[in-house]
Amino acid sequence: MRFLKGILVAGVAWFAAGCMQFEYGITLEEDMSGTADVNVAIDLDRVAYISAFVQNAFAGEGGEPTEEQIQAAREEIRSEIDNDENFSEESLREEITPDLPDGVSLIHAKANRDDLLTSIDLRFGFDHVDQLREMRLDDDDEGEEGGAPVDSEPFEDLEIVEDGDFVIIRSEPINPAEEMEELEEMPWVSDEMVEKMLEGFAVTFSVTTPFRVEEHNATRKEGDKLVWEFNLETLKSGEATGIYAKLKR
Repeated sequence: MRFLKGILVAGVAWFAAGCMQFEYGITLEEDMSGTADVNVAIDLDRVAYISAFVQNAFAGEGGEPTEEQIQAAREEIRSEIDNDENFSEESLREEITPDLPDGVSLIHAKANRDDLLTSIDLRFGFDHVDQLREMRLDDDDEGEEGGAPVDSEPFEDLEIVEDGDFVIIRSEPINPAEEMEELEEMPWVSDEMVEKMLEGFAVTFSVTTPFRVEEHNATRKEGDKLVWEFNLETLKSGEATGIYAKLKR
């Protein structure tokens, strides 16, 4: 998407797992319609650190990059960012709305950039929660390198099963480290670097429901809201799980 171009330096999109924080939230109504929020914070200052770390490794120096190297990486990233990008709600709507599936609409869209920190806040309305699985947040015509450096299908793995009076919500385990396994075969990628990459990783997923919660594996429950949190500590513990909740109408 044009409004997301320049967020990451080309060729290092896999840095995203550790340099981004995701918040996904679904608010359900009794007829299974509702709203969905997608909020992303992207820390390009951490990308600068990792970029300098990689350049050090390629140069054969290894170890921690110097402040001068990190600053040079920051300037390179700034040069890649299009300072004239329009982050208005109107611009975001023009980018997102045409690709939304039937039954899903964009209610709110906002993006903000404060030097190397970018935040994107989106809210969608849906007629039925199943329609969220069809959402895409990138442009099909831009190819692999032109798409959004966010999860382009944020609700693809979310499964909603309606079984009589019960509603079951579940997803696969969230573990970005699995997607980095091939990186570990590269000689310049160390365990230390992978941990640095994942240091800022955080995913929060919430469901606000009018139904009674019978079972769940959420991190916590706040009134009628279930909240799941995934971070580096979750990955290091080996206890990465998916999302599960059983609700009764």
